[in-house]
Amino acid sequence: MPQIAVIIPSYNRPAQLERCLRALMAQDAVDFEVVVVDDGSPTPLQEVCAAFGDKVRCLRQDNAGPATARNRGARSTSAPFIAFTDDDCQPRPDWLSKLHAAHAGRSDRLVGGLVINALPDDPYASASQALCDYLYDYFEADRGNVPFFTSNNIGMSREGFENIGGFNQTFERAAAEDRDFGLRWRDAGGALVYAEDAIIDHYHGMTLQKYWRQHSNYGAGAFRLHQLLDARNADQPKREPLAFYWGLLTWPIKKGGLGKLRLSVLLAISQFAMVAGYSSAARAAKQSSA
Repeated sequence: MPQIAVIIPSYNRPAQLERCLRALMAQDAVDFEVVVVDDGSPTPLQEVCAAFGDKVRCLRQDNAGPATARNRGARSTSAPFIAFTDDDCQPRPDWLSKLHAAHAGRSDRLVGGLVINALPDDPYASASQALCDYLYDYFEADRGNVPFFTSNNIGMSREGFENIGGFNQTFERAAAEDRDFGLRWRDAGGALVYAEDAIIDHYHGMTLQKYWRQHSNYGAGAFRLHQLLDARNADQPKREPLAFYWGLLTWPIKKGGLGKLRLSVLLAISQFAMVAGYSSAARAAKQSSA
């Protein structure tokens, strides 16, 4: 029985998945398996996985979204430690060992690593990662105060995962299911530990249209999250103070580097897209309940 399982949900990105698996085969950790969950890709991904031999298992399901795919993968393994990444990520060689070391066998620890945008010339990929970086800084991830980690770089005990019921499968898109998971982990008395030396490189190229759609989906996911928070009477603020949004828009200027103004504009666009997605989801919910 492997001591570690890496779970990868994947939909219709065979080239990205192949590169991700190659990076995982270069890990300095040895006692692990990889479970790819093909989320109903038009062309099955089994052939991509088969090229890596017994180290990689491929499960296939009807398209149901990444939350369901992650749960399917996690529940298919007996490994006591499970880690999650995405098919457009390439973990660095010591990623898995660093993530596992930060966990230290503590069933109450949810460990999150560092995500680096691997496409610095793509303004939309840079802006999307800048938003995540800002959230980690704002909530002081290094002090354990962050309420969630992005699901493309996390690890925890299988016991802890099962105790909170895994990812909520009512999130059908890659949007806010990781926020819900982190909040439930913390509400159950668990700790969120930031392992900044457990690094993955994220290759998520975008156009303006895809960037808008991504953040619109985040807005729709935020609406679903707020529904769940209301249902469980969670004492969690639904909106941050105005200082949060001012800090977000000025984040690129604070950090320096090229394209500061462009990044600030794109971060503003992301917030408009989120409001649009949130409003659309709220209208749809109201109509379905009428």
